[in-house]
Amino acid sequence: MKSRFNRKLAATTALSTALALGLSLGTTQAMATGNETAGQNVNARADVEATGSITSADDADAAMEAQGLIDESVSVVGQMKADEGFQEVLQRAKGIYIVPDYGKGAAIVGGEGGAGVVLVKQSAEWTDPAFYNFGGVSLGAQAGGEAGSMAFLLMTDDAVNAFKSGNKVTLDADAGFTLVNWSADAEASWGKADVVTWSDTEGLFGGASLGVTDINWDDDSNEVVYGAGTDMSAVLAGKVENDNAEKLKNALES
Repeated sequence: MKSRFNRKLAATTALSTALALGLSLGTTQAMATGNETAGQNVNARADVEATGSITSADDADAAMEAQGLIDESVSVVGQMKADEGFQEVLQRAKGIYIVPDYGKGAAIVGGEGGAGVVLVKQSAEWTDPAFYNFGGVSLGAQAGGEAGSMAFLLMTDDAVNAFKSGNKVTLDADAGFTLVNWSADAEASWGKADVVTWSDTEGLFGGASLGVTDINWDDDSNEVVYGAGTDMSAVLAGKVENDNAEKLKNALES
């Protein structure tokens, strides 16, 4: 009886020892695996920092911002078309640069934040939007105010081609462009203008000597929407597509 008890106790002790050893080994292995994974994550982050690669989170943010600009531009087009007679000048335009929210409260002179989209008319149809930013607006006597939505109707081939020429584009008299402020009473001046300017801020462009400086191709937005290496001329020539821009194109066409 005692012998059977001792054998049972020994077996139980051996089993317990084996279980404890197994758990210990499992824990050690799990810790090693966790440390290895953590090390891989650190290395991956280091690779991103070293190469300057855009992370998936950055990609998603850039895509949301780009789509937000497109959606907001639809509303801006609706505002413009509510102005009596504006439909006519829009139909004559060869392109348009829409900036839904310039400055975001910053002073116009020296202000930043002119993120927007450019669309060009090709064979009576609008291309998909290309993304551009600009650094500042000079408004002469009207400087110092604040702006909301802006749009620049490109009335000539020269004005359109300026956007295809590269970065640091300037639209002002010094660059050889004539800019006029939109007004239902100024139809006679449209035929002489390279650019017709519009804003939802009353009096913003009224009587001012206007210039737009440092217009730049937005690499991040264009890349996330159209793919790496997309050329600005390809977008403005209608050679690439963005299915999420149909509402904006329809708003301009209707």
